[in-house]
Amino acid sequence: MIKRKINIFGTTGSIGQSTLQVFRKNRGAYDFIVFSAFDNVDQLINDCIEFKPQYANIGNEKQFLKLKNALFDTDIILSCGRDSLVDLACTKVDWSMSAIVGFAGVEVSLRCAEHSKTLALANKEALVCAGKLLLSICKSNNTKLIPVDSEHSAIFQCLEGERRKDLRSITLTASGGPFRNWSLQRIRSATLEEALKHPNWSMGTRITIDSASMFNKSLELIEAMHLFELDFSDVEVIIHPQSIIHSMVNFNDGSTLAQLSLPDMRGSIGYSLNYPNRLNIGMENIDFAKIGSLEFYEPDKKKFRSLELVEKVGRNLDLGVIFNAAKEIALDRFISGEIAFLDMVDLVEKTLAESSLVNRIAHTPQNVSDILEINKLTRVIAKKIEF
Repeated sequence: MIKRKINIFGTTGSIGQSTLQVFRKNRGAYDFIVFSAFDNVDQLINDCIEFKPQYANIGNEKQFLKLKNALFDTDIILSCGRDSLVDLACTKVDWSMSAIVGFAGVEVSLRCAEHSKTLALANKEALVCAGKLLLSICKSNNTKLIPVDSEHSAIFQCLEGERRKDLRSITLTASGGPFRNWSLQRIRSATLEEALKHPNWSMGTRITIDSASMFNKSLELIEAMHLFELDFSDVEVIIHPQSIIHSMVNFNDGSTLAQLSLPDMRGSIGYSLNYPNRLNIGMENIDFAKIGSLEFYEPDKKKFRSLELVEKVGRNLDLGVIFNAAKEIALDRFISGEIAFLDMVDLVEKTLAESSLVNRIAHTPQNVSDILEINKLTRVIAKKIEF
């Protein structure tokens, strides 16, 4: 039996760990080539001992000695730092999971698109910041891009076998996060601890806060425009507290198709791994009688202004790299206690208004260097904005 060659970038994060859960069902069918983590060296060590990849990379160079000492008696080739990580992304494999959080995963995703037969994309920022470039690379290299975000996986699944010209619009569902039922006044004083209490999903710190602010949904809206070649007006967001319907596709004949499953990332990960087949990955089906009912609400854009602000990017997708960089700095500043929860969207709005950045991006970024430079400039400006 020829084993499929597998890379997992962001192995120790929530998506990476869910990915390993899927592989535990049939690990003998795969050769693991690259595992990577930024700082969680203990988990990376455990994962390497269990799955025995050919290569392992730790981003934080201060953790390299610990990694080296723990795995000295293995055949795993170890490295540290970003340059080595990007080189490893150029390894030719059958399937790569790109699950590094934030802009840090963009260049890795682009390299994977060149060298992997299938790119399972969980890194939102690759599409938000470099969507045109990423899709062009996938096309040039005949790489199959399968989205792993539950919303875009749902859309991808609903569109299988359908004529794209029959598509009218798509509906992205959102749980509403921990502040769904909070008043605007109460949200003004929201703490970090409160923002981290997601009602449905178990995720990392940054993604959980993005869900609370609904910046995640803003990024997903941009992703959908790139992935499915849609205009901003063709994508809507609706609050669905149960997180059972992951997204819906609306057709010209008035029909709507939806993809439903329990809120567990193994579902979309397994789909991307086994596509076009649907193999057992250990997930249960929905018990509809137990759930009882499904609810839907219009999002309150006064509370979640990121859903309004993203329209500016929707009119010019090249602004995505600025939007994301400003959002990441805003998130850093909220986590550190420097700014309040609602200040995050104000910071992004002020950064988008900076004429020097808008002028810099007057022409579509053509390559990785352009995107990296605009990201760097944006972060400098966003860090200086005062409240």
